[in-house]
Amino acid sequence: VVNRQVHGTHIVTASADSTAEADGLIASDNEAIGVFGCDCPPLVIVTPQAYGVAHCGWRGTAAGMVGELVAAIDPSGSAPRYTWSALVGPGIHPDDFEVDAPVLDARIWPAGTVQPGRPGHAWLDLPAAIAADARQAGLTSIARSPLTTSRHAHLRSHRRDGPGFPHLLVAWRPRCVG
Repeated sequence: VVNRQVHGTHIVTASADSTAEADGLIASDNEAIGVFGCDCPPLVIVTPQAYGVAHCGWRGTAAGMVGELVAAIDPSGSAPRYTWSALVGPGIHPDDFEVDAPVLDARIWPAGTVQPGRPGHAWLDLPAAIAADARQAGLTSIARSPLTTSRHAHLRSHRRDGPGFPHLLVAWRPRCVG
């Protein structure tokens, strides 16, 4: 199941209409869910009860996508986060992601994720910001892909390659039987 992504924070369940506008999906078992991306890193969170994926562009990340995904997976907020695992997938390399005031002013970015650039600009480490947001949400098992879309020839980068077909990250957990 994939949805029409709009660089936001809306999350739906995998059984929902797959034409819905959403940048995140959650499922409980035996559903393949996925998000598309080029330079926007995907995020996967897996818990003993459910799992979710999110398309984490700068707009969604600035608007709290990681916290929204955590809340969608565990609406009561009672699940122990030490049982959860997260993966931040490939995204643009921080040295290739120069941003300006609209991005810099969208939120207070986590420490160490913004490096000074030319006047009025900076370099944003978006995968590190996503991982920091996951830590802030209480997750302790967080992995980051060593691959970057802008520097790996087999991955598509919107900034490097221009518009085109994005790559897809899929999460699936088979139903355990007996």
